[in-house]
Amino acid sequence: MCNACALIFNQPCFAALLEEKRDMAGKKDKIRQQAQDYYVENIDATQKEIASLFSVTEKTIGTWSNADEWEGKRLDYHSSPVKIKQFIQKELLSVVQGNKALLPADSIAKLMSALDRLEKKADPIVVSKILKDLDNFISEVDPAFSVKCVHFHKQFLIHRINLES
Repeated sequence: MCNACALIFNQPCFAALLEEKRDMAGKKDKIRQQAQDYYVENIDATQKEIASLFSVTEKTIGTWSNADEWEGKRLDYHSSPVKIKQFIQKELLSVVQGNKALLPADSIAKLMSALDRLEKKADPIVVSKILKDLDNFISEVDPAFSVKCVHFHKQFLIHRINLES
């Protein structure tokens, strides 16, 4: 509360209330991001558990989840080739340690083979995004050189797409 408002109106000034509201919004945004990260990274976590863990209502978690597409992010996170490979490696290590296999050996072999093939391919969409970011970076440093790079980057993308076909 600023001194002038306190003396005149005996209540906090608008600026103080606005600052307090911003602080609360910042804390809520931080909780929202932490809740999302936890949900995405922990495949078995439920929205009810997240609500309890972060001291918010289930309705709030549902709203955040829908607005920010948590389920899609969770699936993307857990279905990446790296995550799948880690899962398979844990399974193999467990079997080596004498535990019973959760997956049939034939399925593991087929998954490993598919992942190895995927790792050798570059997704043209991802490559395009990376090259676009690189072009933007170069244009800030050396615009003339950037124009030359864009031409070669486009040729490279066409080349990669033709290789994938």
